[in-house]
Amino acid sequence: MARIEVEDNGPGMDQDTAKRIFEPFFTTKPVGQGTGLGLSVSYFIVTRNHHGMMSVETVKDKGTKFIISLPLTREE
Repeated sequence: MARIEVEDNGPGMDQDTAKRIFEPFFTTKPVGQGTGLGLSVSYFIVTRNHHGMMSVETVKDKGTKFIISLPLTREE
């Protein structure tokens, strides 16, 4: 597997939010400000199209890390 980590030192998120971020239409933005599709589409592409894994680690007020793992070879 190839592992890609993208991390920031921003405000992070609470665990209730982190549990839902890959759900279609989930957003923390006000109504009319976002569709909540970006992370769910990304998750679908990584897991279904590339047979990989995508996860998040976050600590409120410390930051967030997204971890993407992709197989180096594809099994049919």
